[in-house]
Amino acid sequence: MRRYRTLATASATALAAAIALSATGAASPAARAGAGDPGPVAGAPVKHVIEIMVENHTFDNLFGDYPGADGIPAGTTMLNPSSGSSSAPDVHPVMATPNEGDVMNALNNGRAQEQMAMDYEPGQGYRMDHYTVLPADSMASITEFGPSFDPDQQYLARHYELADHNFQPEIAPTQPNVMTALNGTSHGWYYNDTDPNDTRPWNSIFDELAKANRSWKIYYALPLSVLNGTLWDKIVPPDQLNDIVGGDQFFSDISSGNLPDFSFVRPGVGYSGEAEEDLGNPDAWIGQLVNAVAHSQYWDNTAIFVTYDEGGGFWDHVAPSYASQYGTRTPMTIISPYAKPGVYHQETTNVSILSFMQALWGLPPLTPLNARQNNLMSAFDFRQAPLAAPDVPVSPPDTLGFHGPGGILTDISEPKPGQPVSINLEAETPGLSLDSGTSGTVQLSYTPPPGVTAPSGNPSSVTLNGGQANFTLTFPTAGYYRVAATGPNGDEGWVTVDVGTTPATAPSQ
Repeated sequence: MRRYRTLATASATALAAAIALSATGAASPAARAGAGDPGPVAGAPVKHVIEIMVENHTFDNLFGDYPGADGIPAGTTMLNPSSGSSSAPDVHPVMATPNEGDVMNALNNGRAQEQMAMDYEPGQGYRMDHYTVLPADSMASITEFGPSFDPDQQYLARHYELADHNFQPEIAPTQPNVMTALNGTSHGWYYNDTDPNDTRPWNSIFDELAKANRSWKIYYALPLSVLNGTLWDKIVPPDQLNDIVGGDQFFSDISSGNLPDFSFVRPGVGYSGEAEEDLGNPDAWIGQLVNAVAHSQYWDNTAIFVTYDEGGGFWDHVAPSYASQYGTRTPMTIISPYAKPGVYHQETTNVSILSFMQALWGLPPLTPLNARQNNLMSAFDFRQAPLAAPDVPVSPPDTLGFHGPGGILTDISEPKPGQPVSINLEAETPGLSLDSGTSGTVQLSYTPPPGVTAPSGNPSSVTLNGGQANFTLTFPTAGYYRVAATGPNGDEGWVTVDVGTTPATAPSQ
């Protein structure tokens, strides 16, 4: 077996090709940046763009064995977490077993830690081989989740288009990457905070759309009060803060025919996909969003992009070029009647979606980074026979969210063996608000760690009243325990309870 060493894969030639003429013959924003405002793509049937941005997974982490994609090479090994021992054997990427829908608490995805994990060496590029030796991540960082954990995203990739060279635009955690995806820059902020005294204009895509008399909304599936005083006050034009709306409004706007030109959709607690959150619920939520569009008047004129803000500390074997300053590879799924089915191999970032809208609607780039992006036009064929609308496999009327005693804004705790963990189970609408009209029996099933018997004494069912049920669970042995819930009307939900896990031993539990 060989220890995996990878060199930078993006060349100047590949980058030039990525931002060249699209399949429709329309030049990219980069090619037109010096020629005044570009004109829109003539005759393009796409009138609405939707970006669903979830969090914190790399491409290899979710699609490492996807057919036809640049997946994990056979025989790949990584440094053993016990690197202080010369006799410690190298370790392989670990496939998650059915009991582990997450990998315990959040991995370390800070800028400095990511740079160490990516392991840049002059003349060789990023070697992508030090993830396992960071104490906070260790073996957990190389856990790979198979298709059973994200059936909706796997379905959408198979039926539409999966981009396998999409990189997070900044080596940084969530906030700078979200800012860059919407602004073309993070203004030099690489941490999950901003300077409250920084009064520079952000000049976001929302500003640009507003000036062009194009509509937009941010649909945030959280109580909106939690966003007060956050980065959204900087990114959004001050006179349009009312265009930040709740998650339920997305479905209302589809039903009423009021979907804006650009929709940016973000998840609530338990649905973001962060390392400590089970993949089942965010995957089902993505299915609910896509199905709503697919079975509406908007399917024939919409492009949907499912993106991840950043890799979250998970390993990926494909290195970005050092010159690009990009971080790890993240998935991007392109869903549209005009998507070219298959794997899209050209280099992109989430900023490419800005470039796509700018090319589509004749808008100039916001920043040099935005200007040099692949504009994704070559991922579409506007002349093809439109692809049929999807019918994703998991799209329950409500999802069943497992929360802590604080309710919808609270993750459950990570108990020690034998320590009770309190659960607030909530029936949640596709907009991720409490559905207080749902009542009835919820069946619970348990998948324990390999070789461990499912614990007795935990309930096999609970009863929802006003959309909620409160109960406790106890697990006597350390490891991951996945709990599945099936409720009234076909509602579904999942949670992985992490009992006494540690980064170094997590994948074996």
